[in-house]
Amino acid sequence: MTAANTFDLDGHNKTLFVFGGSQGSEALNQCVAGMIGHFDTISVLWQTGKHNVEKYKQYESKTVRVLPFIDDMKSAYALSDLVFSRSGALTIAELTACGLPSILVPFPSAAADHQTHNARSLADAGAAEMVPESELDTDIMSGKISTLIHNENALNEMAVKSKRLGKPDAAKVIVNKILEQVRA
Repeated sequence: MTAANTFDLDGHNKTLFVFGGSQGSEALNQCVAGMIGHFDTISVLWQTGKHNVEKYKQYESKTVRVLPFIDDMKSAYALSDLVFSRSGALTIAELTACGLPSILVPFPSAAADHQTHNARSLADAGAAEMVPESELDTDIMSGKISTLIHNENALNEMAVKSKRLGKPDAAKVIVNKILEQVRA
């Protein structure tokens, strides 16, 4: 089964994957709700968070899948051409391990503003674009997403840079370091 079949979306369209962490993000959800009408040739896989799904289920269509939570992140990432999300540490690790281009919106109330630091590190490397939550505007964002998702060269360049930042064997490296210390 393909990733497109998993989510019942057209695998021929470019796919935007939207998520704001496991709880969802009301700021991202509101922005996406305002943009949906601008995406004629883009499929959207949208994780709203379980507390918001009923509010946004009305946007479900042939090209938009609205889900409370996605357990199968492997398939979601495989389907994604561009990710629009928050920038928590696990999200950053997953995006870079998969080599995915992204537009990151840091959660402004995150401890020590770590999400901004995370997003900035990817943006500075050319692997992502960072947009502060205070600058989310549906018209500007829909234009930015539409332009980027249809620019194969830009997506490929961002993907390569994202993959370079990835540390898919990080857990193995950490375990080996611990074992070295234990044996010493």
